[in-house]
Amino acid sequence: MAGYVIHHYKITDRSKIDELTQLSLPINEKYGAKVIVGSPTKALEGEMLTHMVILEFESFEAAETFYHSPENKELTKFRCGITEGWATIVPGDCETQKVIDSGYFSK
Repeated sequence: MAGYVIHHYKITDRSKIDELTQLSLPINEKYGAKVIVGSPTKALEGEMLTHMVILEFESFEAAETFYHSPENKELTKFRCGITEGWATIVPGDCETQKVIDSGYFSK
């Protein structure tokens, strides 16, 4: 089982991006996030933003707990001040049907 938090963004204030990284480390550790992608991106089709971070968690529920945590809410305020883009939570393949059945995607 796995869950993922995906951030896709463009950096608007590069001078603070290292600070964002440092602030995220203890939060990621506390909630068991494993950074599996942290990279610039290149569009092969369609329009794409310039960077992506994908965090892996032991389950979809763990990813939700992290994303909605008070610590991440504060980090999100900071991130939104220096980036433009989007974030989402998705289940790993083996959890997808369970999450669909829960109504998560229709809420």
